[in-house]
Amino acid sequence: MRAASIILAFVLTGCGSENSATPSIDRRCAVLPGDEIAIAPSKAGKSYFPDSFGKPAQVCNFKGYPECFATINEVENDWYPRHWDAADEPSLYEQSSVPAPAGKSTLRFTWLPTFHHPVIVRIERSGREAQLVAKQLSGEGGYEPGIVERKLTRALSTTEIAKLDAILSTTNVLEQRATDCDGGLDGSRWIVEGVDRNGYHFVNRWSPQEGPVRDFGDFALNLPGWTFEERY
Repeated sequence: MRAASIILAFVLTGCGSENSATPSIDRRCAVLPGDEIAIAPSKAGKSYFPDSFGKPAQVCNFKGYPECFATINEVENDWYPRHWDAADEPSLYEQSSVPAPAGKSTLRFTWLPTFHHPVIVRIERSGREAQLVAKQLSGEGGYEPGIVERKLTRALSTTEIAKLDAILSTTNVLEQRATDCDGGLDGSRWIVEGVDRNGYHFVNRWSPQEGPVRDFGDFALNLPGWTFEERY
């Protein structure tokens, strides 16, 4: 991905939708300018986002006046799925089309730092047990994803599961708005997804320094036991 596309993605991320497959629409979008985009499957044929994510729903003021933005813009609709495809990750949105049994859920944290290796941490839960699947790609989060260069799969301990439950309870990360109006040059994307009996959840932030997404993301990045040159 060219640097200009990265900048566009950071600038156009909006705010104000819920963390579900049907984001709420700000009533002001009925009269404010805003473009609708077509949500397309990835090159691997996976549908990572619902069509509703491409409809104007969120109001942000980037140019000195309010405009409506979709939950996902055109750059993001290509950018994020290319990394999930490269990591051979499932679509959690597609999984939400099949009702999850009681006690079964999936969480996924995706870290896309512009100039460093992307990392994906997925937690599969079933009853009292949970499995960790962590992957690091060889590319850079703001450019080409590369291939999976290291992978870790293991069961989470009872202590780790207790810590996971605690951080989900204290941060309510999956209850945050899908996006906000923050953005900037370079930096990184911190993406939290979940699928459970309540459907698909999506929360996306740019380089959070604090707050629910930062706290959960740090917890997820610590699980594999890997070290990183920077975490931003």
